[in-house]
Amino acid sequence: MAKATAAFPPTTHPTVLLRWLMQKHPELSPVFYLDLWPVSAPMILVIDPIGAAQITAENSLPKHPSTEDFLDPVIGYKNLVSMEGKEWKMWRGIFNPGFSSAHLMSLVGLMVDRTVIFTKILEEYAAKETLFELENAAAKLIIDIMGGVVLDTPLRAQTSDNELVRAFDDQLKWIPRPNEMNPFRKYSPWKFIESRTNAGIMSRYLGKVLEERFAARRQDEKTHGSSKRAKPIIDLALDTYLRETQQSGTATLPASFKRVAIAQFKTFLFAGYDTTSSTACFIIHLLNQNPEALEKVCQEHDQVFGSDTAKAAQAISDDHFLLNKLPYTTAVLKEVLRLRPPASTARQGQRDVFIELDGKRYPTEDFLVWPATYPLHRRPDIWPYADEFIPERFLVKEGDPLFPVKGAWRPFEQGPRSCIGQELVYIELKIFMVLTLRSFDIRAAYEERDRLTGLDNSALTVDGDRAYQVLVVTAKPSGGYPAKVTKRSR
Repeated sequence: MAKATAAFPPTTHPTVLLRWLMQKHPELSPVFYLDLWPVSAPMILVIDPIGAAQITAENSLPKHPSTEDFLDPVIGYKNLVSMEGKEWKMWRGIFNPGFSSAHLMSLVGLMVDRTVIFTKILEEYAAKETLFELENAAAKLIIDIMGGVVLDTPLRAQTSDNELVRAFDDQLKWIPRPNEMNPFRKYSPWKFIESRTNAGIMSRYLGKVLEERFAARRQDEKTHGSSKRAKPIIDLALDTYLRETQQSGTATLPASFKRVAIAQFKTFLFAGYDTTSSTACFIIHLLNQNPEALEKVCQEHDQVFGSDTAKAAQAISDDHFLLNKLPYTTAVLKEVLRLRPPASTARQGQRDVFIELDGKRYPTEDFLVWPATYPLHRRPDIWPYADEFIPERFLVKEGDPLFPVKGAWRPFEQGPRSCIGQELVYIELKIFMVLTLRSFDIRAAYEERDRLTGLDNSALTVDGDRAYQVLVVTAKPSGGYPAKVTKRSR
């Protein structure tokens, strides 16, 4: 691994190094052991769809303790990522209705409104020829969407300073790095003081919002009865919780629900902030590198929404289900997630669980079991032309050489613990694509930022690309994806 680390920029995401390792050592099995002590726990790497299914679906191994250690500074106690057993099953069931595709479609108008604000900001950047970080701008968009769809609360992260967002953003810097060796950072007393302060700010803010939301819905029920207005996700979760715990008539927000709901909103905020926003950047980047695919996407949008881009937002708001008539756009999104998966899972091996592949049996006990998505998504024996951007592989019929192997595409993982928010991600990013791709030309501006800062970082590339994936909590584009934008004329 030392040679792999030396071959790439120092911030390169570890999964990129794993792919390099497999390329340099073709004798490696798709399931192999890796000991990186003292940097991390001994692990089993699973770079195979059959092996991955065995530990996420057939035997859904518990999350590795490092997951909780990693997320605790930001999310805290009782979250869906690190919960286990009956407790996880109960709370996943409580939040599932709000994340159903049918319910999320009722909230599309809100998502469109937040994305229109984003396009206005892009117009300002274009007019002023401003250099900006696309990842940061997209993250604020996603935060605004999450505030609306989950809590029915306008966070206004895109247009103003927000106490919750500021504390959340500040907290991210204290998430442990997987190769953290600096004791002054790892055990800094300021880390614990600042983390506790930020956690208190976030909890108090969200607790107040939840109390206000509970009071507002009770008043709405008294005034209007059962309203047909689209409900935020938190309302559906509360409905389910009160029904299952037989507290439907309660006049106060149950403390048990409030505590877990605060952790869940931070979980959803974290997921959207760190993964959806990064994917938005890579959509722009990979389509710029593949202009023929960009043109096909734009043609599809013209066919479904009409050629007048100014009317697209209203068209989506009037008929949410137009978003389901975008097969090529969906294929592009899937191909971006294949080439730039934002995250993966880490499981805890068990004494009685073995991975069986190609006649071999691999014990998992005491190991961190890692189904590494990035190298799996690049296996040439599974994905023909694995490094090429080919959205059509998600449109061809079974039997075609490009047709994906079952279980090989896993950006949201699979099995019972797959990402609860994957349908929301699809909707958010489709709206993002429809409202930006035909109207704006967003281009990476790494060289211009180098000139402005006086730093020559041109050598920091992966496969010649400045926008490689770095580990900053999750897999983000390097440098926040510095960009310039112009209005597009078609």
